[in-house]
Amino acid sequence: MSEAPKRILIVTTELGMGGAERCVANVACRLDPARYEVHVVALAPPPEPPKDALVRQLEAAEIPLNFLGCRTKWQLLSAIDRLKRIICKTKPDVVWSFLFHANIVAAMATRAVDIHRLQSLRVIEQGSWRRRFQSWAAQRADRVLCVSEGVRQFAAETLRVPESKLLVIPNGIDIDVIQPTTYAEPVDRKHRIIAVGRLDEQKGFDWLIFRLAELLREKPDWELVIVGDGQQLPELLMQVESEGLNESVRLVGWQDDLPSWFRESEIYALSSRWEGMPNALIEAMAHGLPVIATDVEGVGELLSGDLAQQRVTHEEMPEAETLLRRMMEDAALRQQLGQANRQQVEAHFSLHQMIQSYETMLDDVISTSPTQR
Repeated sequence: MSEAPKRILIVTTELGMGGAERCVANVACRLDPARYEVHVVALAPPPEPPKDALVRQLEAAEIPLNFLGCRTKWQLLSAIDRLKRIICKTKPDVVWSFLFHANIVAAMATRAVDIHRLQSLRVIEQGSWRRRFQSWAAQRADRVLCVSEGVRQFAAETLRVPESKLLVIPNGIDIDVIQPTTYAEPVDRKHRIIAVGRLDEQKGFDWLIFRLAELLREKPDWELVIVGDGQQLPELLMQVESEGLNESVRLVGWQDDLPSWFRESEIYALSSRWEGMPNALIEAMAHGLPVIATDVEGVGELLSGDLAQQRVTHEEMPEAETLLRRMMEDAALRQQLGQANRQQVEAHFSLHQMIQSYETMLDDVISTSPTQR
């Protein structure tokens, strides 16, 4: 007689279209249903269309899904109580949380409960109070899953999580659904550098615009397109205006067809000041784009060996401009780097590899006794 599937309750802060949220949806839908019965809980309300693609993905896979409706941090106590009731009703073998607020709520809701706890660290948390809370929650988990070596180091050294609890499992994407770039010259558009992310300090778009300003003025057949929305929009628009780049820099807001933007671009730029392992960079590499990327957490693993020539730092301003100029002026170099980037993702960062690693980890955790608290 076959063993009943283990019940996995995944708790996430929200289910919008961010990288961590996509990982949640992919894990929930791709874990072997013969071995794992997955239920997903999001603290926030459901996202509004058209940003609800992940919700539709989960519903199509018939994954049970609950939204706790929290819109502010002041509702977290209510979220803890509601999550406790869901845990009592579903009786999961594992509670697995993603993102800061979900990690805190899950740690509070499972206190004094004999259950396996997993926490995923997706980014280098900023701010002393966030780090203190995340440290408290992570130290109570059976396993803390880090998306990169940089995040693992942060968890060990800053959050003081015991090394025995830490495990690095990098992000992975579905290579089979991504058709690489054809490297044809653009038709009816400028050559394009594309950047993707929330418009806030973390993503460093102010630095990117500053670094590109002279090159874009020199090369009017090139443009920078930034895809994303966020609170820094007014400041970035003002910067574009002051640099005289209204014809060369476009902030196009959130887009629901990101693959088409990758297909119609020549270079991808990651300008972040801190990260975990940037999903948009992996996706750009899978599309066969050459990249320029600041050397933040996760980038060293993605751009290793010969690919490291695509890495810069915020302090290496002349080097960043030199690399951008080389890429903009040399189509053969762009094609060579783009093809190598695609091969790197195929070899080391596929969704299949990520799911296999998560299943191995789950089996190992479930086979042991939960951490005592």
